[in-house]
Amino acid sequence: MTTESDSPQETTSLVTPKQYALMYATDFGLPVFPLNYPIVGGGCSCGKPDCDDVAKHPLARLAPHGLKNATTDPFIIGAWFDQEPNANIGIVTGALSGIFAVDVDAKSGGLETWAELQDFNGPVHTMSSRTGGGGNHYWFKTDGQVFKNSVSKFGPGIDIRGEGGYIVAPPS
Repeated sequence: MTTESDSPQETTSLVTPKQYALMYATDFGLPVFPLNYPIVGGGCSCGKPDCDDVAKHPLARLAPHGLKNATTDPFIIGAWFDQEPNANIGIVTGALSGIFAVDVDAKSGGLETWAELQDFNGPVHTMSSRTGGGGNHYWFKTDGQVFKNSVSKFGPGIDIRGEGGYIVAPPS
C-alpha cells in the first residue's frame, strides 16, 4: 500500500511477503490469503504452461477455497508463507475487509480514463499500489456501503474490486 507521497519501502523495513502479509492482517485488519507467484524464466507457480492469470490466482494447495480462506490469524498466515515464502498476497475486498479498490488497467486505456475522471471530478487522494501490468489500485474504505465487482462501469480500463473480490497486494 502506498500513498501518493510514500511507499512501504520508504516507511518500513519489511522485506518478505510474509512480513507484508502479517502487517496487512495485524496492523490493518485486512484478511489475506496466498496467491500463486511468477516463476523464474516466466510463467506461474501453478504449473499450467498456458495459465491465463499468472501469479494472480489462489495458491490452491494452501488456500483451496481461495478468498474464502482469507484470514487475519497470524499463525495461519505465518504457516502459509513459511511453506511458500514467494507467494503473492491476496487481500479480500468488500464487507469482510471494509475496503474496495478501483483497478486502473494500463493495457486497456485505464490511465487515460482515470485522468479524465479526475479532470472532471477532481484529484483522488487515497492509498494506492502499482499493479503488475503498470496500472494502479486505488484503495478506499467502504464505510459500510456495499460495492460490487464491476468491469469498465466507469469507462475503459476501470474496474471495481468489491464484494466477493480481491486484489493482489504489494510487494507481490
